[in-house]
Amino acid sequence: MRRVLASLTRLAHYASFIFIVIGCALPWWQSWLIHAPFVLITRIHWRLNERRCIFTTWEVQLLGGEFTPDHEEGWFVKEVFEKFTGWRPATEFTRRLMLVWMYGGVTISLVRLWLHFG
Repeated sequence: MRRVLASLTRLAHYASFIFIVIGCALPWWQSWLIHAPFVLITRIHWRLNERRCIFTTWEVQLLGGEFTPDHEEGWFVKEVFEKFTGWRPATEFTRRLMLVWMYGGVTISLVRLWLHFG
């Protein structure tokens, strides 16, 4: 049962990752309205949870694993990069990419909302 829950947690992690990456590009104003605060809350959450996503915490706990220094902000993004490209980026590169992408996405969502309702 724990493996099933860990798999569901991983799926939720993928879904939130995809939404963070493309939420600002979706064609609906409702997605931008959810995207901007979701991304900001995610960034704040990482800072308050030892630079670790709650999905990472749950998955490691469900699988009975130990936290390693690699289980921090960017760990999941590095895994996704490695899975699709065969390359595992450095932690600092991953953090900077996430910072630019996430705040850029929030800015785009906010501008699109402003243009839509302004």
